[in-house]
Amino acid sequence: TLLVRAQAPPGAAAEGSPPGDRSSMRCQVAVQYFARSTELAELHSETLSVPQQITSLQLWEEIVKIHPR
Repeated sequence: TLLVRAQAPPGAAAEGSPPGDRSSMRCQVAVQYFARSTELAELHSETLSVPQQITSLQLWEEIVKIHPR
């Protein structure tokens, strides 16, 4: 079980990106782990930097890369 909260950093675009270019925008995602997820990740929470345009499946894949089962 996971709880995810995201917050985009201030500013319209990433540094060096043209206005309206969302491809390189990133946000900080606070992930809280519960039950078996805590055991697998070996921690209760962490903050990840991910692209602002990300699906839940892509986020899951990022977490699995960091914490392989």
